[in-house]
Amino acid sequence: MLNIENVSYSYDKKTKVLDKLNLKVEKGDFLALIGPNGCGKTTLIKLICDLLEKQVGTIEMNGLDHKDFKIKQEVLYLPSEDILPEFLTGREYINLMLDLYSVSINSDYLIRLTKYYSFEAALDVLIEEYSHGMKKKIQIIAAMLIDPQLLIVDETLNGMDVESREVTKLLFINFSGPEKTIIMCSHDLNLLEEMCNKVVILYDGKIHTQESIDHVHKSTSLLSIFREIINHEDLKNEIFKDSSDL
Repeated sequence: MLNIENVSYSYDKKTKVLDKLNLKVEKGDFLALIGPNGCGKTTLIKLICDLLEKQVGTIEMNGLDHKDFKIKQEVLYLPSEDILPEFLTGREYINLMLDLYSVSINSDYLIRLTKYYSFEAALDVLIEEYSHGMKKKIQIIAAMLIDPQLLIVDETLNGMDVESREVTKLLFINFSGPEKTIIMCSHDLNLLEEMCNKVVILYDGKIHTQESIDHVHKSTSLLSIFREIINHEDLKNEIFKDSSDL
């Protein structure tokens, strides 16, 4: 499916955000990609999507270079930012996205998706009038209609209410399957443990942990692994000591 070999990246030619990173993602993986801020998660995602120019290494999907047009038609990226064309209505945005991916609209599925999100009335409203959460919903509705082979989700659930998060969680779980792949970034470790079947933890531009979620649960948890990475006990002792000295 997705094969990343010896990928390095630096913004200033001094500090490597990614350092000789190797990663294989298979069909059917629902992969949690986690790590501290600045560890290289979003950089890696943007490299996969060809939003950043690759400097070192190779990125291939289904045996083709990630820059190949055929591959770009099979990958959809839901970023953390919700910068959308505000001069369009939600329906016009969906039609635009479907045209970009050469996908015919499934009207019945659109009706169901808008019903799940209670979004029927908002579909023909200008996006400039949407709240942050509504912008996230219209992006996800479009993604489900496009039905890509690889869906990359970067903190997309941030700012959604509890009900919408549950709808989105169920949609993503239903979307995942033997022929589909999801890579999901989130700081909500509990959410990732509920949804994903594999985890990759980045730290200092390298892969610190790469395991199945089931294997993680046999001995520990994502939170415990994360605390170990950031030296949680040492940090706690330092904070408590500094507090007592005030």
